[in-house]
Amino acid sequence: MKEKSCQPKEKKNRKRSESIWAKEVFSNGQQSLKSIIGTSPIPAFIIGKDHLIIYWNKALEELSGIKAKEVVGTGQHWRAFYSTARPCMADLLVDRYQKKIPQWYPGKYIKSKLIAGAYEATDFFPELGKRGRWLRFTAAVIRNSKGTVIGAVETLEDITQAKRAEEALLKAHEELEIKVKERTHKLTKANKALKETTDHLSLILEFLPIVSYTCNADEKLTITFVSNRVKEITGYTPAQFTDNHLFWQEHIHPEDMEQVLKKLKSATKKGNYKFEYRFQTADGSYRWISDHRRLITPGNRFRSYMVGAWQDITEDKRIRQEGEFHLQQMIQSHKLKALGEVVTGVAHEINNPVSFIANNITMLEEMWNAVEPILASDGASHPAWSDKGIGYVEVCTNMKEIIEEFKIASQRIKRVIAGLKEFARTDEAVQKKPVKIEEVIHGVMVIVGAQVRKTVSRIDLYIDSNLPPIQGHFQKLEQVIANLLINAHQSITPERKGKIIITARSIERLNAILIEIEDNGIGMKKEVMDHIFQPFFTTRRDLEGTGLGLSISYGLIKEHHGIIGVLSRPDIGSKFTIYLPLDARTLINIRPAILCCDRDASYLNEIKMSFVDVIDWDCGSEKTGEDIVAYLETYPEVDIVISEINLPSINGWELSRKIKERFPLLPVILYSSDPVSLKQEGKIAVKPDYLLKKPFSISHLQSIIRETGRQRL
Repeated sequence: MKEKSCQPKEKKNRKRSESIWAKEVFSNGQQSLKSIIGTSPIPAFIIGKDHLIIYWNKALEELSGIKAKEVVGTGQHWRAFYSTARPCMADLLVDRYQKKIPQWYPGKYIKSKLIAGAYEATDFFPELGKRGRWLRFTAAVIRNSKGTVIGAVETLEDITQAKRAEEALLKAHEELEIKVKERTHKLTKANKALKETTDHLSLILEFLPIVSYTCNADEKLTITFVSNRVKEITGYTPAQFTDNHLFWQEHIHPEDMEQVLKKLKSATKKGNYKFEYRFQTADGSYRWISDHRRLITPGNRFRSYMVGAWQDITEDKRIRQEGEFHLQQMIQSHKLKALGEVVTGVAHEINNPVSFIANNITMLEEMWNAVEPILASDGASHPAWSDKGIGYVEVCTNMKEIIEEFKIASQRIKRVIAGLKEFARTDEAVQKKPVKIEEVIHGVMVIVGAQVRKTVSRIDLYIDSNLPPIQGHFQKLEQVIANLLINAHQSITPERKGKIIITARSIERLNAILIEIEDNGIGMKKEVMDHIFQPFFTTRRDLEGTGLGLSISYGLIKEHHGIIGVLSRPDIGSKFTIYLPLDARTLINIRPAILCCDRDASYLNEIKMSFVDVIDWDCGSEKTGEDIVAYLETYPEVDIVISEINLPSINGWELSRKIKERFPLLPVILYSSDPVSLKQEGKIAVKPDYLLKKPFSISHLQSIIRETGRQRL
């Protein structure tokens, strides 16, 4: 390039260049340009695509000794560095002559590691200053909004002192080299240990059952990072969470969404929060997630963010629910045991004075019988009767009534004491013998059959033949079944056509005998069911009920390592169930269960996560309603059936009818998203207990089941 004088043509070019720059690059005007580059302590100049200087900052004026007004609008930027005209790095980039850079700067340049498309170089410029200077300079192109190159900027750094210091350091470096070699071995060893530790830590983090993440602490809660562990837990990739800021929220269960967002607002202010919710995974099912977040506000950043961890707690939820169930069983067992100890002492303390009263009542009766004839012959007309305000006839009548009431009351107290002793008695030391259940049932019918038939018009016995014997006590089992039969008989009001069904069968999968006593009496409400096996709880206290019959039965079945349960529906009836193990050493481990019939895996998954022990039925094309009824026979612990109406080979309405015919007390809940299927209810004689339109909320289903009540085992 040849130097040109600043003639009118040159001034015209300068104005044209500045105009292009102002329009395409600096929309905020020259003041912004001056504030950005002009005040910078780093020497810099800018040229347009026509190689004319657009800006020459003050730092470059001081470095080169050339004023901006001398060169702005010209192509003479080379004057600051060279004695003759030649291209600078910025000129080569503007013309896209990157391939010529090695020609002009051989062995002196590199591509910038910080700026894409930029180049850096270091060179000595003898024309600068008195002794010349070492400069490190960087050139980068400037593009407009369309990506078109419209100019270039070149910045310079005076590294003369650094270069000279480098020479001085060479000597020091040689001196230090020996020491460095000595420590290299130590550092190599330390690095190896550090690498092993880092690898170990990475391995631990990779297998931790949590997903770490970060998100913005704003209204959108945009997730900015998610660890790879998320794919294993949810089936989604980290990119799916970070690319779409609504992805996480859209997969929270609709019933949990409002509560989660409400808590998150508190977390952005409180700083630390932990909550749980259901999250839909890639296969359509839901998993319970524990979300622990902490608010981070760095001192050198204007925006706060959150760091957190997700953990799959679905299995933990199930274990906690099972633990609560076992805890309630344990509490009931310990409560009865403690009560038994108290009852033993109370019965002992009451027994002696009651025996004394009962014996004296007999003596009193004998004495009165002896005294009454004497009074009748010698004292009936004595004037003292009128003086006392009573008559002979009145005294005789009242005395007989009082003595009779004393006798009745003492007998009742004796029955209560006998019941207390029976409740508290444990005969584990007494050897058990083989007992045939059918003989026990027939023996009970001989004892209480006549009493039961006063209110029951029909007693059906369904006892399987060849039932294996169990190890137990004949009289105790007889007492239990007698108690249950009397309770069933007492629950049937005169206006009902009383019916009792007694069933005894073998359950192979439990290695146990099942005895069921079902009635169509008045049934029990949930509040009564909750206390049914507690001592002294009775609904017949006005009819001299002691409330000990079922609690004693509970203890006797427990003594046989068995389980006693009850399922009752108000105004429908009750069914007491007894499980007796064939092997006296084996404990039966069952709990109430819900049978679900549906092809929709996601719906089944939601129900499973919300209830303990949900059994999902295989709705294959070969399965029939009879198969489900047979299944319920084998699994008597099932106390609720939930079914889709439209199954591959089963119609829900027909299924409900078959279940109700065999198990009238078993609640049946039908649902469907098909309005036509739901309208069939009017055509069905035997209706389900509840009919739901799909989709329905799990909380609504939970409310229905709480209201209906579960079987107590």
